[in-house]
Amino acid sequence: MKKMRKIALPLAIFALGIGSAYASTASDKTESAIQNGFRYDPMAPVGEECVETTNSCSTEFNDEICTYTDSSGQHNLFDQGCVNVLFKIP
Repeated sequence: MKKMRKIALPLAIFALGIGSAYASTASDKTESAIQNGFRYDPMAPVGEECVETTNSCSTEFNDEICTYTDSSGQHNLFDQGCVNVLFKIP
């Protein structure tokens, strides 16, 4: 019984540590995947073409692209810098 306790207790603590580390890492990824979208405005002054919106979008691939609608129509939303397209939050 003493041998089993000497082996089982460290294994249980190790497993608990691994589980906790995985859980905290998974939640960090989800939080960082959501961000405000930016729309490209070709009529804006040079260097200010990428305009932030209040629409929340995801960086994780999805079938639906995140969009923004204003008086001039519907626009795709991008990440900061207007480089990568963003997707609707599922």
